[in-house]
Amino acid sequence: MRVAALSVLFALTAQVAYSQEWALASPDSRTAIVLSVEPGGRLAWRVTRDRTPVLDRSPVGIRRHDQTFGQGMTLASAGEIRAIDERYVLPHGKRRGHHVTGRERSITFINERKAKLEVIMRAHDDGVAIRYRFPEEDPLVRRVFEEMTGFAVPAGSTGWMLPHQRVHRYGPAYEAFFEQVAAGAAAPEAAGWSFPALFRTPAGKWALLTEAALDGSYAGSHLAQRAANRVYRIAFPDPEEGLGIGEIHPASALPWTLPWRVVVVADEAAKLTESDLVNDLSAPTRVNEVSWIRPGRASWSWWSKSDSPKHAADLNRFTDLAADMSWEYTLIDANWDRMTSGSIEEVLAHANARTVAPILWYNSGGPHNDVTEAPRDRMHARETRRAEFAKLQKWGVSGVKVDFWHSDKPDRIRHYRELLEDAADFQMLVNFHGSTIPRGWSREYPHLMSMEAVFGAEQYKFREAFTTRAAWLNTVLPFTRNVIGPMDYTPVTFTDVRYPRTTTNAHELAQAVVFESGIQHFADSVESYRSLPEAVQQFLRAVPAAWDETRGISGEPGSFVVIARRDGQTWYVGGLNADSPTTAKVALDFAGAGSWDVAVIGDGAVDREFRTFSRVATSADVIEVPMRARGGFVMRISRAR
Repeated sequence: MRVAALSVLFALTAQVAYSQEWALASPDSRTAIVLSVEPGGRLAWRVTRDRTPVLDRSPVGIRRHDQTFGQGMTLASAGEIRAIDERYVLPHGKRRGHHVTGRERSITFINERKAKLEVIMRAHDDGVAIRYRFPEEDPLVRRVFEEMTGFAVPAGSTGWMLPHQRVHRYGPAYEAFFEQVAAGAAAPEAAGWSFPALFRTPAGKWALLTEAALDGSYAGSHLAQRAANRVYRIAFPDPEEGLGIGEIHPASALPWTLPWRVVVVADEAAKLTESDLVNDLSAPTRVNEVSWIRPGRASWSWWSKSDSPKHAADLNRFTDLAADMSWEYTLIDANWDRMTSGSIEEVLAHANARTVAPILWYNSGGPHNDVTEAPRDRMHARETRRAEFAKLQKWGVSGVKVDFWHSDKPDRIRHYRELLEDAADFQMLVNFHGSTIPRGWSREYPHLMSMEAVFGAEQYKFREAFTTRAAWLNTVLPFTRNVIGPMDYTPVTFTDVRYPRTTTNAHELAQAVVFESGIQHFADSVESYRSLPEAVQQFLRAVPAAWDETRGISGEPGSFVVIARRDGQTWYVGGLNADSPTTAKVALDFAGAGSWDVAVIGDGAVDREFRTFSRVATSADVIEVPMRARGGFVMRISRAR
C-alpha cells in the first residue's frame, strides 16, 4: 500500500514539475487565458471568467508540410506582458470611436527538430484570443496542412451553431439556420460547423468562438464536424469549393503570422452585442482619407420585383422612393447590363439628379463560379476590375455589391482583399454577398460597408421553412453573426413575396435598429413603404445606419433581444421577439440625466398593425412594451423640449 502511494505521489510530482503555465489576465482581471506545456511536450490553452471555466484545457498546435508543432515542444523564451492601448475611429459600426485596452504576451517554443513556433496570447475585458507566428526568416515557402487548435467547451454547455454549408452551386455562403444543440454535438453534414459559434456554460458564462485578422496568406476556417470530448477543432475549406479552383492549404514564406482564434466572453448574452473584439484584434486601417465613406440607407428593387434591374422605369421609382425617404443610396441589382427598357445611363442620370447615390451589383466570377447573373468577369482580374472602377467613378456610382464567392480558400481570400484595395483607390464602397463572414476587414478597409453571410429576408423568396423559423433566427443573429461585423440581412419587409411571413409589422421595423449594417438595404416595394402610417415613415426617414454607441439591454438567443444604439444625442431602441408573447422592460438608465421624449412603435392588436404611444421620461424610468409572438418594437428617445 505504501509503495503504491509513493508511486502515485512520484507520478504527480513529476507531472507538476514537467508542466509549465503562462497566464494572462484582462485589464479588469476577470477574464484570463492560460497557455501550458503538458506531459509529452503537448501545448494547451484554457480560458476562465471570474475563475470559472469558459474553455477547458484545449489543444494547441499546427502541422506544416515540413514540421509538426504539436508535441515534443519545449520553451525557448517567454516574452514580457505588453499593454495594449489603441484608439481608432470607424465611419460605421456599433460605435465610431474605439478605445482598445488589453494585454498581450508571446511565448516561443521549439520542437524536437529545433524549429520555432511563437504562440501569442491576448486578453481583453470582452474576450481573449490566441494566434501562431513562425518567427524565423526564410524565403522558402511553407505550407500549413493542419491546425490542431481546439476549443474544449465545458460539459453541460448549450450551443447555438450554424451548420457549415456543403459545396453547391451557390455556396458555401454561410446561409443556413442556426441550431440550438448540446455541446459536443456533431454537425448534420461532413462540412462541419461555421464560425461564429455561441455557447452558454453551466456557470452562466457566454462564449462566442470565431476568428479575426485573416490576411491573404491564409484560408477562412470553420469548425470540424465532430467534437470528441466537446473539443471543436479548426477545419480548412473543402477542396471542391470554388469549382475546385485554388489550394486549400495556406502557404507563405517566413516569418508568417496566422489569424487570431477568438473567444468573445460575456456574463450576459446581451453584452455580446456590444463587443468589437474582432475589429479590435485586426490590422489598422489602410485607408487614410475616409471622408468619402458615408454610411446610410438604400432602396432596393430586386426583392419585390426580381426583373426590375432590367427596366429603367422600375429602378427610377426606387430612386424616387429613396429621395422622398431621405435615404442616401439606391441599389441596382443583377443583370442591369441586360436592360430591355431604358438604359443604365438613364438610371444613373436620374439618381444623380435626385441626389441619390447609386450602387451597382456584380458577379465576382471568374472561374470560381458558373453563375450566369451579370455583369460577370469584371471583378476577377485586377486590370479589368480597376478599369471597371474607373468607369463607375466617372458615371457617379458610389459603390458595388459583389456576389457569389463560393470559397474560403486562400486565393479567394486574396481576391476579397485585392478588390477592397482597388475599390479604395477609386473611392468605391463595397458590399459582399454570397460571401464569407466578417473577420475584421471593416477596420482595415472601412469602405467595406457590409457582408451577407446570413439567412436574410431574400429567403422568403426561396424557402418555405423560413416563414416559420425567421422570428427565432432573428433573435439568434444579434448574439452570433452580427457580433462579428456588419450584416446585410436586407431587412424591414412588410409585404409578402412567395412565402408569407409570420412576423409582425413591428418585428420587421425593429430590424432597422437591431441589425447593424453600414448600408442598410430596405428591401420592400415602393408601394409598401409609401402606404405605411406616417409615424412609421418618419421613423424610417430618421433612423441612421451608423452609431456612436451600442448597448445590449436584455435578451437571450432564441427568445428575445433588446438593443439600444445612440446617434448623437438621440437613442434608438429595437426589440425582436421569437415565438412566445412577452413584455420588454427597458430601463432608461443608459440615456443620462434629464427629461426625455420617448416615442414607441410596437405591435398592434393584430400582426399587421402598429401601435404607437409616447411619454416624457427620465433615466430612472422603465418603459414596458408588450411584444406579440414573433413581434417587436422600436423606441426613439430624444431630449425633451
